[in-house]
Amino acid sequence: MQTPTSIQELAKDTTPFGMELAVQVAVRLEEGNSIGVRRAGYCGMGMEKDEYGDYMYGELYTGIIQKPLCFRTREAFVDWLSQQSTASLARLDAEDPRKRGFLVITRERLLAFVL
Repeated sequence: MQTPTSIQELAKDTTPFGMELAVQVAVRLEEGNSIGVRRAGYCGMGMEKDEYGDYMYGELYTGIIQKPLCFRTREAFVDWLSQQSTASLARLDAEDPRKRGFLVITRERLLAFVL
């Protein structure tokens, strides 16, 4: 689970995740692992690979991704994720202020996921 981090700290980490980390995340997803909190209600943001082979990123509610951003191929997912950063995925502009920076995908979470 993500450690508490201020919105300002999340906003400062603008370094793209890069290809190496993105490929490692894709491999872990292909192994059937997922990133996300499983609990009742809003669970933050998550990533998983579905039964159809799509890589998904989206909000989790009761552990299920809702209206995900889907990528049909590993290449598309890796290309997208490699260009993201903690700041770009921190949801700093989320309409609901409670979702800004709350259980978002960060470099720290991705690194822990691929270990």
